[in-house]
Amino acid sequence: MTLKIELAIAGTALFGFGAFVAMQGADATEPVQVKPVNAFTQHDFVAFDRAFDWNGKNCVVGLERHDLCLGQSPLESKLKRGEELPDYVPALSAEFRVIVETDLKNASYQTVRFGRTLLLIDPVTRVVHDIMHLDAPDFETAQQDNFTPA
Repeated sequence: MTLKIELAIAGTALFGFGAFVAMQGADATEPVQVKPVNAFTQHDFVAFDRAFDWNGKNCVVGLERHDLCLGQSPLESKLKRGEELPDYVPALSAEFRVIVETDLKNASYQTVRFGRTLLLIDPVTRVVHDIMHLDAPDFETAQQDNFTPA
């Protein structure tokens, strides 16, 4: 009988020690290094909301949780990957809310928005490195330079 009690106490102590060690390992997490990307990703595309009610109207694409609906711009059809932005087009960074929703981009690029299109540009040369049409039906179509919404 005494042996059973001693084994029960030893088992409980061992279980407690194992739980303690496991908890120590769980608390000792290292920071995750996030590698910036050089192009738009599938995550960037799906981060935006589509076809939602915005102030009593249908919003094609935007960020519903931030009350942001993106309208069209006449410049969108003129933007091409690998080409330089025309001098008359200001290269203003996209809204902070838009940038926060997308994956971390390489620091040498600037995220710019024209209407419903996001661009990654080199801010010095103004060359378009990547393009994503947020009103496209899927990510593959969103990457095409010649996309025109229906």
